[in-house]
Parts: sequence; C-alpha cells; structure tokens
Amino acid sequence: MSRPVTLLENQLLRTRQQVLQLVTISYLLYTVVSSLISAPGAFPEAYQYGKYWADLICLAALIAVQITPRRVTMIASVSYIALIPIMILEMERLLRRGLVPYDSALWMTCGIALAFVLMGSRLGTWFTNSLLLLVLGMLILIQPATPSLAAAWFTGMVVVGVMSGVCYTVTRFIESNLVMHEQDHAKLKAARLDSLTGVPGRAAIEEELNRGLEYARKTGTPLSLLVGDIDHFKTVNDHHGHNTGDDVLRAVAKRLRRNVGGTGGTVGRWGGEEFVVLLPGLAKPDALVLAERLRREISDSQLAGLIITTSFGVASYRGPNDTADQLFGRADQALYEAKRAGRNSVR
Repeated sequence: MSRPVTLLENQLLRTRQQVLQLVTISYLLYTVVSSLISAPGAFPEAYQYGKYWADLICLAALIAVQITPRRVTMIASVSYIALIPIMILEMERLLRRGLVPYDSALWMTCGIALAFVLMGSRLGTWFTNSLLLLVLGMLILIQPATPSLAAAWFTGMVVVGVMSGVCYTVTRFIESNLVMHEQDHAKLKAARLDSLTGVPGRAAIEEELNRGLEYARKTGTPLSLLVGDIDHFKTVNDHHGHNTGDDVLRAVAKRLRRNVGGTGGTVGRWGGEEFVVLLPGLAKPDALVLAERLRREISDSQLAGLIITTSFGVASYRGPNDTADQLFGRADQALYEAKRAGRNSVR
C-alpha cells in the first residue's frame, strides 16, 4: 500500500512545476529576443548553435510538465541528460573560436540552481559535479587561446562551484526541515487520536466542533451533533473482561466511521464508552435518520462475539447565539432521554 501524499509534498510539487515553467519560458524568450536584437544569419545554418537546440528541449519539457505534472522531477532529469551533448558542442565551439563564455556561464549557473530545486540535493549534486568535471575535461582537451580567456573560464567555474555549494546547503536545510516538520505533524496527529479506537479524541473533536460552529455562523448552513453511548458497557467489562470491552469499543468506532465517512462527518471518542459524531451540513431530521441507521448497524450484528446496542442523542445548531456547550448539552440531554426510554434508541 503506497504512502499517502502529504500537503507539503503537494506544495513542493506545485513549486517545482512553477519553477520549471518559469525557467523554460524565460530561456525561450531569451533566445527569441537575442535573435531579434542580433540576428545570427540565414536560417537554418546560422541556427545550429547549442542554445537553439536547447530551445527544443525546453519546449519539450514545458509540454511534458503540462501533460504529466506529477513527474516534474523525472522530466527535469531527462531534460538535463539531453542537454549534456548540447553543452559539450557549445563549449567546443566557444573554445575553438576563442569566445568569452558569458551567456553560457550565466545560464549554467541558473541551471544549477534549477537542478537543486527540481531534483533535490542528491541528484542536484550529482548533476553539478558532472557538469564541473565536464567543463574541466573540455578545458584540458581544448585549452583557452589566451590568458584572459582562461581567466574568464576559470571565473565561470568558480562561480558555478560556489553556486553549487550554496544551493546544496540551502536545499539540504529545506529538506531536513521538511522531514522534521512531517515527523512533528505525524506525532501531533497521533497525539490527537484516541489510541484505542483510532478516531479523534476529546480535545480534537472539541476543536472540530468549534470550527464547525464558526463555519455554520458564517455561512448559515446546518450543523448537527450526535452523542452515542454503548448500552450496559460496564456489564461487558465485568462479565467478559476489559480486553473484550476494548474490542467492542474498536468495533463500534469502526462501524460509526464506516457509515459516517460518506457524509463528511467526523467520529470521535468523547471518553469511556461515549462517542460523538459531528455532522456539518446536516439538519436535525437528516441527523435523526443517520443516527437511527447507526443504531441498527451496531445492534443488528454481533461485535466481538456479543450483541451490543447503543443509544443516541441528537441536537442541531440553532443560530448565531448557540454555543458548543449548549449544543453538546442538548445532545447529551437527548441521550439521557434515550437511555430512560429503555436504551437502544434515538432521541
């Protein structure tokens, strides 16, 4: 079973998509504008330089990320691999003609920063090191014609190396903090869940209730609350043991969650054998119908080998002056009336 994608991972994915789109579009505009300012010559011979071939790769990457946006890292990796032979040819042209690599060094620096953003610290480092070794090898094979040209290439390599180090440090810092944030989030989420049943505990359900009331006040939408209690639960513990009692609690929570999930409601354990079901968007008549369905779902089949029944009290939001305590108090009073009516009922 695959791990669910977190909110942070989705945000990182969108950031990578936006960065790739920004850089590829910028490079395409750069080549168009630079060609208009200083026309290289007749087409197509004059357009055989590496920067124009790189346009095709940028365009392909831009289209690919629109078609398969979740594979942005793979698209970036394939694009960088495709750019390597083009970079070799462009460097050879510059060295043999004795040209200063201003444009190439600038875009190389930009490409390194982009590599770390799109591929992370590990793949970004691999790409950067490969690029520096490639440049060094080309300089050994085809030495710059003049000392000033050699100095220009040396300066470019130093800048690229420094940028690589900065990008690696920043990327590792971000990645480490993302991992720590996810771990802390997982711990906080686990702390908010009831350890026995796996549903939200009392503190979490109180927060959800307050948020639900605030939303109901702002939008004028209905909100209902169910308070359920397992009938004669003390007898279950006394006659069958606490392990069986725990099994019953887990089974009841599972039934409640399974039947409430499709409504957008939230099931929580209030304490002991008492459960709470928060139902945003449901008025009291619909909430009563759902509570009755939950009651039948639990009583019509055995749980942990026992016939178990539950009673439910239902209350609904009454207006802007209604508070969480008042809403819960009405639901609790309705539960008390269900118990007095003989249990295994809804009020």
